Amino acid sequence: MTAHTTEKQKKFWEKMAEKYPLPFTDKNLAKTKKIIGMAEQRGVRIEGSAILDVGCGTGVYSLPLAERAARVVGLDLSEEMARRFEEQRRAHKIENASVIQTPWNDAAVSEHGLTKAFDIVWAAMTPAVRSPEDVARLNRCARNWCVYIGWGGLRQNPFLEDVYQAHGQVFGPPPGAAKVQQLLAETGITAEMDLIRSHWEWEGSEEEAVAHAEGFLEMQTEAAPQTELIREIAVRFSKDGVVRHRTEAEKGLLVWPVN
Repeated sequence: MTAHTTEKQKKFWEKMAEKYPLPFTDKNLAKTKKIIGMAEQRGVRIEGSAILDVGCGTGVYSLPLAERAARVVGLDLSEEMARRFEEQRRAHKIENASVIQTPWNDAAVSEHGLTKAFDIVWAAMTPAVRSPEDVARLNRCARNWCVYIGWGGLRQNPFLEDVYQAHGQVFGPPPGAAKVQQLLAETGITAEMDLIRSHWEWEGSEEEAVAHAEGFLEMQTEAAPQTELIREIAVRFSKDGVVRHRTEAEKGLLVWPVN
């Protein structure tokens, strides 16, 4: 990953952190526990384990996992995500979790002594895992298991679809579980995929909706955001000055043992 790409991702996730899901709301926690349970059915043992969560965000997986694991270390590029992680950790009095604010790269693995330091390496809905090197790094840090949750074949959101279409782009799922499954296969690792349907809602002012959409375009396309055009779309989706939109998604779960 180039320095320019890293900075672009960091800028996007700093924006996203403001309204990113939190780990212990009833709805989010139920989704998290379902996916953790599916990983356990594949043989992953949470109790007593040391876990690294790559692209941990606000701690959506890290902090519920920490309630059962021996210790959890979250890693995230975004300073604001790391701050909110710590805020949630303290609010829920979780003492066996910590967060490292750093890109997912070889330098971070070396600097923080992450090689073979964890029973489980976990990575969920993160663009930090896209390349063969990213996947190899997961394996290098894990002693027993890797768990990856990424995009499946579905991502629908009427507001963002209109924004993308207005910029000559198609709003679909980014590279995700199928790509990682392919990268694993190329190294001789077979990982079956479990598919999970999911959804989430976003709510904010018209100006926040414009900034939100601009962030997606800047991060995921080469199109230059046209602010006034996006504002017109936001107004169409606005009720009493508030824009609400919902993403329908499919996630793919991959679990594989590490030798």
